[in-house]
Amino acid sequence: MLLAWELGEGLGHLPPLKAIALALKPLGVKPVFALRETQHAGPALRDVGADMYVAPHWAKPSKPPFKTGSFADILGANGYSTGETATGMIGAWDRLLDQVKPDLIVGDHAPSAMLSAFGRIPVAFVGNGFAVPPADDPQFPPYTPGVGSPEGQDVVLEAISFAMRRLGRPAPATLTAPFKGDFRGVYSFPLIDSYRSVRRERVLGPIEPQPPLVPLPDRPRLFVYSALDFARIDALFQCLMDIGPEVSVYLRGNLGPRAAILRSRGVEVFDKPQPFAEIMPRASVVCSHAGSGFTNAALASGRPHITFPRHFEAKASAMGLEQAGCGIRLETLEVESFRAAYRRANMDTAMREAAQRVGQDAQDFVVSARAHDVTIEAVKRLLGA
Repeated sequence: MLLAWELGEGLGHLPPLKAIALALKPLGVKPVFALRETQHAGPALRDVGADMYVAPHWAKPSKPPFKTGSFADILGANGYSTGETATGMIGAWDRLLDQVKPDLIVGDHAPSAMLSAFGRIPVAFVGNGFAVPPADDPQFPPYTPGVGSPEGQDVVLEAISFAMRRLGRPAPATLTAPFKGDFRGVYSFPLIDSYRSVRRERVLGPIEPQPPLVPLPDRPRLFVYSALDFARIDALFQCLMDIGPEVSVYLRGNLGPRAAILRSRGVEVFDKPQPFAEIMPRASVVCSHAGSGFTNAALASGRPHITFPRHFEAKASAMGLEQAGCGIRLETLEVESFRAAYRRANMDTAMREAAQRVGQDAQDFVVSARAHDVTIEAVKRLLGA
């Protein structure tokens, strides 16, 4: 079984793949990983004990010559705007699959793996709502109705078809055909699914365990999750130092001397990621870029959430939290606006109650949807295990 991750920053695509690998390994299934990066992912998967490859991927996304306002833009920006580059991408995955010889591919935001496997290897297409776009129709639905030019999707289909013929395989009849999968696991809460207004298939919610719902503490406490490559990191540092002793923070990357500066202002700085089940109960408010893993955990634990999203997927999640009354989305990041958002999230009774109510709904959904059990049962069927 090959577990693939090709696109996306951070490590948010690893937990579903890890959960599937750990569940199947006792049954004699050999997991092999193909990952966008292994420097940080390797330690996170050490307890799985699996072979690991660097996944072929487009080194730096390039702006495609079209804007469809859909998942086709992601493909176009990562090698699928011309037949020649598409041939290179699919061919690279072909060589990896020929080496590994998997009986099944589980892909989380791994479109090239899906294309390479199309018509010859069973596929479980899994991930958060953004990474698993609806594939019911011949073209991908737009993120926002009426935005973008659907004609651009034909360019992507033409590039893929050219590549498939060049590689000696049948071209797909539609752009979405290679992405239907033999099993589709949409691991988002309905509230923050990027396609919640148009999705017709079942949403399973997170496959990995979620922290419990616990009451909000009486004393204000802010937990911040971010990264040093954030374009506004200097502004975020000013905000953290302004609030000082009420802040706990984890910033992905090497903080160096900055850690000592934050600690001198009373900020609690973590050098490595903290278990959500331990950090969420201490926080009266959380703050992040609205990445899927952190947002799921904050939502399930009933925490008001300040967000400063960096891309569409995160913006869709942030908007869902706002609409539910438990989130505040910041368009700009400055000390005054940040402190006002933090104060509101702590003092607004309606927001605190909404966060707890949404958290209870999330906990109930996890129990009823059975994401882990449904996924493992499906993968076992595909493997004949």
